[in-house]
Amino acid sequence: MSPIAAISRNARQSRLTQCGGEDARQIAQGRRDASPMNAPRDSNEAPRAFADASQKIIAKGFDAPTGDAQPFGFAFGRRRDAPLDEAAATRLRQEQLSAVLRTTPSMMLANACNALVLMTAFWGTPRRVPALCWTIGVLAVVGFFCWRHYRRAPVSKSATCPPRAIHRAIFNALALGLCWAATPLFFFQGSSSGTQLLIACLCAGMLCGGAFSLASIPLAAVAFTTPIVAASALSLLRVGGADYVPIVAVLSVYTFALLRGVFAYAAQLKSRTLLQLRTEQEARTDRLTSLPNRLSFDEAVEKAFARVAHSGESFALLYADLDDFKLLNERFGRLAGDELLSRVAERIRERLEPGDFMARLGCDEFAILAPDIKDEEDAALLARKLSACFEAPFKFEAGEVFCAASLGVAIAPRDGDNPRSLLRNGDIALYQAKQKGSMFCLYEPRHGAIAREQRTLELDMRRALSSEEFNLVFQPFLDLRTGQIVACEALLRWSHPTRGAVSPAVFIPIAERTGFIHALGLWVVESACRAAANFLPQVRVAINVSAVQLRDPKFAEAVLARVADAGVAPSKLEIEITETALLSEDHISEASVRKLFGAGMTVSLDDFGTGYSSLNYLRKFPLEKVKIDRSFVQDVLKQSDCAALVRGLIAMTADLNITTIGEGVEEAAQLEWLRANGCTEAQGYFIGRPMSESAFKEFVSAWRPESFAA
Repeated sequence: MSPIAAISRNARQSRLTQCGGEDARQIAQGRRDASPMNAPRDSNEAPRAFADASQKIIAKGFDAPTGDAQPFGFAFGRRRDAPLDEAAATRLRQEQLSAVLRTTPSMMLANACNALVLMTAFWGTPRRVPALCWTIGVLAVVGFFCWRHYRRAPVSKSATCPPRAIHRAIFNALALGLCWAATPLFFFQGSSSGTQLLIACLCAGMLCGGAFSLASIPLAAVAFTTPIVAASALSLLRVGGADYVPIVAVLSVYTFALLRGVFAYAAQLKSRTLLQLRTEQEARTDRLTSLPNRLSFDEAVEKAFARVAHSGESFALLYADLDDFKLLNERFGRLAGDELLSRVAERIRERLEPGDFMARLGCDEFAILAPDIKDEEDAALLARKLSACFEAPFKFEAGEVFCAASLGVAIAPRDGDNPRSLLRNGDIALYQAKQKGSMFCLYEPRHGAIAREQRTLELDMRRALSSEEFNLVFQPFLDLRTGQIVACEALLRWSHPTRGAVSPAVFIPIAERTGFIHALGLWVVESACRAAANFLPQVRVAINVSAVQLRDPKFAEAVLARVADAGVAPSKLEIEITETALLSEDHISEASVRKLFGAGMTVSLDDFGTGYSSLNYLRKFPLEKVKIDRSFVQDVLKQSDCAALVRGLIAMTADLNITTIGEGVEEAAQLEWLRANGCTEAQGYFIGRPMSESAFKEFVSAWRPESFAA
């Protein structure tokens, strides 16, 4: 293909590229409604949401602004747009230089070969010495560029790329263009027709090849081609005069078309680069809060440890997790929950230093990387500063919401000399803060031992269910009016093969945190139903239910299914719930309670008086029993204010037709006081300790109600 045909093809391709850009712009603008903010939050639909986000970015990418870092916005009457931000400009410069460097070896080889061909053509002529000097000069320039190319490290996305790198590329292109401009300027006139044709072919080839190689940096392409075109036109006019004017005109037109294609390619490269950059930014940004996401956070942690290795600079990791956010989300709705997360992100951001890094890791979990934290005192000061964000309520249209957060703090490299260990220890500190109910917790080495112990217990607990290490014991309820044993509470016990008896206060919180409470709770229901079937008809069995179980939408159905399988009447069972289960006021927990109550089970409020003790519970929920906490029962004979509170509670529940049970009765005097003040039932060691199923049956059979009757 001749150089003129190649130039013509490039011009046609340039026009097609522009038409394709316009079509793509129209398609993109037709898809602007596909907003990523409206994409579902379900992780299973993430690909579709990402596609919508990319489509929106495409719509913006074809109209993306250009700036000083990419000097092609002024070409051929096109407008000069607003400057890019520094990150986008740096990324564009990286892509421009990478494109040039990929073609540098082949172009330098072409330069060397063409110079040798020209020197061969002049070897037997009087111009041999000038041609040799020119060839040596070209080879020296080519050699220098090759040396610089192979000495240079590959341009990576993380490397800095200052504007002077583009300026250097333009200067190099100009230098090489001047070398080739010398060919027609000094060797064309006076040469034979064959040599002139060779020079014309070499110049045409270098014009096309150089423009192609430097197309990503338009000014470099202009700097390379302009001297060659100018020298070629001057040489033609000097040799042929007016006869060569049409040839000079054709050369100018094809050069214009060639450069038009160069600028079109550069614009396309810019659009593609900005699209890729924005897509990467979308992938690293949380759409709700506009904070960096976990991917960005992991990269920031890696960079922070790189600084530690380089300069020994310490930094702090802070995990912030909102307390009971799930309950707030269920109570006020998802939209209000999203708004709360955005407000929390804004408050925390306002209290951070410019060099701090903040990311949203999950639903209600945030992370902060704070440099220049030297010791625990600095870390504690920052943690208190962030905890103060939650002192004031969050105001919404529907009212005010108070929200608290727990913070776990770990300091690198003291608490972890690599990302994995630091993140693990920060998470352990966060769990300790939540478990203790404190605002924040600094990591300590003993926390790691506690976490490992709890993990071991969790694994042992899952194994224990299939190994039949769990069992139920039963503690009797005494009717203070008749002296009869009317019910019992089923209490879960764990007999570990090596640890012995493990307290429920140890393994129940672990079961709730890990979700194992669901399987364990249903096992308790099944075992209690089997025991109830063997007890006397008047003896009911009370089962403790946690707040985590009640928030399971399928909990009530699962319980009723197991009651039906056991062939036990629902009225034989009592469900004991705590104030924590009712505190959330979520519809799922309330629906579970009402469904069990509607099936005939008795619903009892356990440990009343130790929590919020909201009287609204007694009115709103279908409660038939209230258990007075043991701390009150044990002090009724010692403290007059405690006796007054219990007396008032018994009278109030009696007016509401709610039965009262006094827990923790350990003395006869306590039992008589409860009876004298109208308490309905009692439970405690004075009546009977927790015992096995067979021992409880014997206990009931041997019971003499007349000794305890009123």
